[in-house]
Amino acid sequence: MQPEPAKLTSSRLPPKPLSYSYWLGTFVLSRSVAPRILVDVLLFGAMSTITIVAVNYVSRAWNVSLAIPARPFEVAGAVLGLLLVLRLNAGYDRWWEARKLWGGIINQSRNLAIVGLAYGPDDPRWQSQFVRWTAAFPHVARRSLRSEKHFPELANLLDEPSVALLSKSDHMPDFVATRIAMMLAEGRRMGMDSFGFSHAEEQRARLIDCMGGCERILNTPFPRAGAIQLRQFIFIFLATLPFAILNDFESDMLSTMWGDKSGNRRFWLVPFFVMLLAYMLLALDRIGMELQNPFDTLRVDFLPLDDICTTIERNLMELLLNDERHHFDAPHRDDVELPPDASTHPESKVDIS
Repeated sequence: MQPEPAKLTSSRLPPKPLSYSYWLGTFVLSRSVAPRILVDVLLFGAMSTITIVAVNYVSRAWNVSLAIPARPFEVAGAVLGLLLVLRLNAGYDRWWEARKLWGGIINQSRNLAIVGLAYGPDDPRWQSQFVRWTAAFPHVARRSLRSEKHFPELANLLDEPSVALLSKSDHMPDFVATRIAMMLAEGRRMGMDSFGFSHAEEQRARLIDCMGGCERILNTPFPRAGAIQLRQFIFIFLATLPFAILNDFESDMLSTMWGDKSGNRRFWLVPFFVMLLAYMLLALDRIGMELQNPFDTLRVDFLPLDDICTTIERNLMELLLNDERHHFDAPHRDDVELPPDASTHPESKVDIS
């Protein structure tokens, strides 16, 4: 007799079809840098308006045209765009490296817990404490990278004295890693074989390596001289751009600017063109700056570490759930304290592969 096919449970529901809206992605502002550069764009528009008024005054008073050829600005714009792309790529490299390091924390945490349960002593107390301290490491690493000393999510993992000692330590991830090392030493004395001990110790050391890589990204900002110089280039380019745009209008533009309606319409086109280009340049510059620190929740595209840590905790605690000697409820995403601007949803899933 063939076995009956497995029934589809709520945890094995078929995936929902992908949905994508071009217009929603185009006009969404919640994860865009547009609100953060709007004031600067308007300031460049106001500056260009003042420039046009000054040019018109000079033209009327001394009959001198200040319009300049636009050809040099085409070359300068290409060079400036290249510099902004290089800055954006450098920022994305930092963001992606941080994501890969957290991928290592995910893998090492799982490997460490599995090795401890498989090769460690057959002691429910030791196994439970070992997995709980391992699950606490990602939470502590996340709080450390954000310079936070509050651990509401650890109430389900550690006792109050341990959390109090942890909050007083200068380098909190080292404190957790030391506790894990001490538990491995205790497991070795309780009968853990040398292979399991060596493999677990290797995974623990890799956790510290990943944490050190994240701290290197956090404590090494972009060179300030390069960022300042690039913004000076943007300012010079946008401040002098109205003189080049004037050259592309009709030859009698300055004489008719205030005399007829067509001249007035052409007058407002110059600030519009300047603001349009300013929006593009300033957006690229801002995105490169936002990507410098992928751990800060005030950034637009910070890493979703809250979801990642909760998922790791749930995966590790489910390893104990498979053992009848351990009774508890695996944590849910709502069990952790998220930052006020964290973009999460209880029903959503995070790809942490």
